[in-house]
Order: sequence, then C-alpha cells, then structure tokens
Amino acid sequence: MKLIFKRLFLVIAPSILLFSCGTVKPLAPVSSTVDIPKIVQPVSNVEVPVTVDLKTYFKQAETSVPNKYADSKQPCEGLRYAFTFSRTPFEITGNNNVIGLKFTGSYGFNVSYCAKCADLFGSGSKCIVPTLSAQCGVGNEPPRRMEIAYQSTINVTPDYHLKSKTILYPAPKPLDRCNVLMGNVDVTDKLIEYITGPLNDLGKQVDAKVAAYNVKPILEQLWKSIADEVKLGDVGFLNVNPQAVRLSSFNLNGSLLSFSVGLSANPVVTTVSNPHPPIPLPNLTTYNPAKGFNIYLDLLENYDHLTTMVNQQVAGQTSEVAGNTFIVDHTKVWGLGKQIVMQIDFKGSSTGTIYLVGTPTYNQTTHELSFPDLTFDLQTKAWILKAAKWMFNEKITTMIRQKATYNFTKFIADNKAKLQTELSKDLGNNVHSDVTIQDLDIMGIYPTTDKLIIRTLSNGDIKMKVVM
Repeated sequence: MKLIFKRLFLVIAPSILLFSCGTVKPLAPVSSTVDIPKIVQPVSNVEVPVTVDLKTYFKQAETSVPNKYADSKQPCEGLRYAFTFSRTPFEITGNNNVIGLKFTGSYGFNVSYCAKCADLFGSGSKCIVPTLSAQCGVGNEPPRRMEIAYQSTINVTPDYHLKSKTILYPAPKPLDRCNVLMGNVDVTDKLIEYITGPLNDLGKQVDAKVAAYNVKPILEQLWKSIADEVKLGDVGFLNVNPQAVRLSSFNLNGSLLSFSVGLSANPVVTTVSNPHPPIPLPNLTTYNPAKGFNIYLDLLENYDHLTTMVNQQVAGQTSEVAGNTFIVDHTKVWGLGKQIVMQIDFKGSSTGTIYLVGTPTYNQTTHELSFPDLTFDLQTKAWILKAAKWMFNEKITTMIRQKATYNFTKFIADNKAKLQTELSKDLGNNVHSDVTIQDLDIMGIYPTTDKLIIRTLSNGDIKMKVVM
C-alpha cells in the first residue's frame, strides 16, 4: 500500500507544484514552411529618352564643301561677270524632326554688258557698241550680304540609319541688294542663279553625312546596358528583361537630336543573382507612346525589427480579468507557415509564456500591418485551461491584437528612396539612368521561418540619357 501511494505522489506532485506556482509554460508552436507565390511580372512599357548631339556631323558636312566661291564668265556678247561669294558657319536650329541650317553669304561682283559683237576683218569677235560696266561689293565698297537657309527633315530607316532630305528653303534672300541691271538682267538675281548649284551640293553633303549616322550602335549599347543584371545594393538584383524596342519621332533643339526609345520589358528583382542570357536587339516595332514602368519587388523584413516594433506597442500593457492581473513583459515574433507566432512573456497574477498565432493583414490605406485573427495556439489553450483558466479570456487576446500593429509608412519611404538611388546610376557606355519612383505599394506579406517577405509593386518613370 505504501508503494502504491509513493508512485501516485510522484505522478501528482509536479502538477501540484505547477498549479501552486501559477506558472504557464507550454511548448512553442513548431515552425512549418509554405510555398511563396511566384511573381507574375506584368509587362512594363519603359520610355527611354535619348539625346544625340549631331553637331559633329553638321560640321563634317560643312567642311566638306568650300566656304568661298569665285567664278568668272566673259563672253563677248551679252553679260560678262566675275563674282566672289563667301559664307559664315552654319547656325543650327531645330523643331520636331526638321533642322534649320542658316548662314550669311557675302558677295561682290564686276559686271559688263555688250549688246553686239562681230568679227571685223578676221581679227576675232569684238564688241562693236559701247560697253556698259558696273561693280558692287568690291574694291572700296563693303561686300553685300545674302541670307542662305536650308531645311533638313530627319527620319530613321528600318535598318536604324538616319535619313535626311535637305533643300534650300526659303530661297536665298539678299539683305543688301546690288541694284544693277544690265540688258534688262538683274545681276543679283543672276548671281543667285549661278550659286544655287554649289549651294545645292552643300545640301547633298548634309544628307550624305547624316545618312552615314547609324542609330543601331547606340540602341545596341542601350539595349545591352539595360539587359545586363544590375546589383541594387543590399536590396537584390534587377533584371529588366527587355523584349521589344520602338522609336518615337525625332525632335531637334539646335544640334541636339532627341527621341524616345520605347521598351517592352518584364523587370524582376531577385534576392540572388540570376542573369539571363542576352537577347539580340530585335527589329523596330510600331511606336506607341507609353510612360513609366511597373515592377514587382520582394523586400525582406527580419523578425528582430518586427519584434522591436511590436514590443514598443505591447510591452507593459495590462489587463484585469476576473480579479487577476495580466501584464505583458516581453514579446517575440517569428514565422509559422502562412501565419506568425507571437511569444508573450507575462507577469502579474501568474507568470510564464504563452503563444499566439495570427495571419498578417495589411491595410493599403493606412500602411498598417495587423493580426485581426490573433488567438492562442492549441498548446497554449491546453495549458492555460489547466494552469490558469482565467487567462482564457477575450480581453487578453483583444488587448494584444489591438496593440500588436506595425506601420510600414517609414519602411515604404526608406525603400522607395533606396530603390530610386540604386536605379539611378551610370550604366556604362555613356548611358545614365535617372529613375523616379512615384508609388511603392505592398501587395502581399508572406511569413517565412526567419523573415517576412513583403511583395511590393512600384511604378515610376525612367529616363536614360545617351549623348554621343
């Protein structure tokens, strides 16, 4: 009989000690893992403004033809002349895809007129009437001025070359006209007729030089710079994954040629390096204006930080339940499958540790993370029903649920600024990106064992400047 009583005492004694001390210490929930949904990346339409300075090509065209002309024709009968014409360098203007090239020409001439020539006595043809002569813009007279202008329309061919059509427009306009008539011929108009040929040759040289300009190397360079994987500091690795390319119409401002390269892309940010094989630059597709980009990005938040934030809200909170006091001493947060575990160390009428589980819920308006279904896990329920039944009360879970929140406003602002800085950089090969993140929205929150995965969708504008 004594032996049976002794055995029974050994079984019951720990329970008596547990209940008398009012200590609750259930087993912690066992962690489990779940698959995080894969990112289905939307197609982003990225507009990349490109600027190319054509000044060099205009200068090459300009130096390929003379800047001074002189000619002389001395027929016996009719108009005889000798003229000089020199020009200033181009003044370059531009609007849309039309370049304006303008310079000032200075001219002067000697002219004479013979109404009738004849061969007298076999001595050769000679003027047999008095000769009229005049001069303008030569000798002691200052040269007269003439305004010469060209209009050059720029387009791109399917093989990525530039194409221009340059014409004299408007017609050459004398600023200081030589009012000289010889035999009812206006000498200034005649001079314009003579120099139109060389001036048209200058326009052809402009077209030849512009046609030699191949946009494809710029776009291949841009395509490669964009297609290469980019390290985003400690955020991860960006793969833009460009798929298609298109060109807008051109716009000129002086010698600067501006156009937009439209890209269709599937940008993805990963936590580990995952470079994709390069895709060759495809043929141009039809241009449709688009603006900005959309990109999904998984950001990571460790539980230490979340624990600190929850502690600031929850530690020290007190609840009175059925004459007993429950005081939160400390919390710790970690992941459990699709839920989080909140470990609560408490004191008051009883002491110990309880575990609550809840599903992260994010409010996109307030940027607040909460756990509206936060409740005791099964092990905790079993223990408190034995050790401290008074704790099995909605007052405790409601208090913790209301206080255990985390506002992501600063997190969003910090990561938005970090992304913007990391994406705005020199990509090499004279390509520089300037990115503005307009919005960064949290689309989902997924607990893992050691960190929260925060899936975001950001949109903004990207500008890439290429100056060649």
